[in-house]
Amino acid sequence: MKRLPIIITLLFLLFWPLVIAHAQETTPVFDFNRAYNDYVYIYSQYRQAHTEYIVAKQAYLKHKTLTSKTEAQNKTLKMLELRDDVIRTYLTALRMKMAETTGISNYEQNILYLKLDDEVTWYIDHRNALTSAGNLEDLVDSAKETQKKYEKTEILIYQTLGTILAGKEAGLREEINKQIGELKGKVAEIRQRGDKDTTILERWLLEAENRLTRSQEKQFASQQTLTKLNPYDRNKSNDYNKAQFSLEESHQYLKEANSYLKELIREVKLAD
Repeated sequence: MKRLPIIITLLFLLFWPLVIAHAQETTPVFDFNRAYNDYVYIYSQYRQAHTEYIVAKQAYLKHKTLTSKTEAQNKTLKMLELRDDVIRTYLTALRMKMAETTGISNYEQNILYLKLDDEVTWYIDHRNALTSAGNLEDLVDSAKETQKKYEKTEILIYQTLGTILAGKEAGLREEINKQIGELKGKVAEIRQRGDKDTTILERWLLEAENRLTRSQEKQFASQQTLTKLNPYDRNKSNDYNKAQFSLEESHQYLKEANSYLKELIREVKLAD
């Protein structure tokens, strides 16, 4: 039985540090931090169960006794239950992260909520049905069902991760765009007063706006790549990496725009 690929993404750790709960909080709050910790805990259990499953499988293939087959069936059942739990808790963590991310449209968010909830329900139902398997062969068939299902689930995972990252970029872009608007008004005041030649300032504003446009284009390219993901494509991870790279380029343009604005702000202060 082939081990189901599980996405262990570093995005959570790299871009969104976990929030440490305050000591005075007594009532647990189910947020991304809690959901992610649940996932990490279940995944550690799954890894142990998978190791035990491999040992039991090898023993059964070697000895072919009823005892070894029973042991293999028990270990397989436990591993498959935890595998469904891993995917379920990962999807739940994604949902919570998306809920805490600004910059995502309500429409897009609600569509993904429905898809994630449907996937979670499928894995819960599948897990509960595993105990009804009559023998090892039935469990193998159930495992194949999960393998086939996960091909579609993986696409939803990639698309949700892309949406979360894109939401972050959209939020930053909105903040920078707002700042550009404020600085445009300030530069116009300086030009009217004649305190300073505003040619360079206006050029920096134009460059910042151009960077915002390029950032938006890269984000759109990322979203197009994710939209075209196919369940039967064996290079889904490569396509996701391509989409993520587009988002990294989008973020770089935002950093450049922000750099122009910092220079502009220093010049505006000198003019004041």
